Amino acid sequence: MMSARRIDQIWLFGGLALIVLLVAGGWFLLINPKHAETAEVETATQDTEIQLTRAKNSFAALKKEAEKLDEYEAQLAEYQAALPVTSKTNGIPDFLKELQKIGLKLDVDVSGYSASAQEASKEVTSAKVLPITLNVEGAEPENISKFLKQLQNVQPRAVQIDTVSLTSKEDSVEMTLTLNAYVTSTETAKIG
Repeated sequence: MMSARRIDQIWLFGGLALIVLLVAGGWFLLINPKHAETAEVETATQDTEIQLTRAKNSFAALKKEAEKLDEYEAQLAEYQAALPVTSKTNGIPDFLKELQKIGLKLDVDVSGYSASAQEASKEVTSAKVLPITLNVEGAEPENISKFLKQLQNVQPRAVQIDTVSLTSKEDSVEMTLTLNAYVTSTETAKIG
């Protein structure tokens, strides 16, 4: 027979074993999965913080670029004026008006305009070349020279001067220009 003390020891060890088993089971069934969930949430939080930082940096870069929008729009408008889109008139009437304005300011007569059919550009596939011949006449050779400089550097249209022929008359100088104006087949959004 077992003594009462022995039975108490069995119950004590059995109770301790049950407590250890309950603690271990609680750990593996309840606490450890929560630690795993916590680790997953912390990882997701770190990933989200990294994404947020990248988004903030991208936003700051876009905001900085947006501050330059007026500058970009002005530059685009300048480029569009230099290289208009192919049309029925190819912007030639506006180009001639601009040349006549320059001529009036410099006291030279811009006349004798003739143009050939547009040709494909050898350098740029989306551009067309418009060969143009102009006659410019003025009393002062210096004004003719200024007109030529403004044609090449000031007026907005992209032109390339091929030949210049000067003829001196009694009271004036006549210049015949052969030049190429350019148009593009690539349309961009108009500003304004």
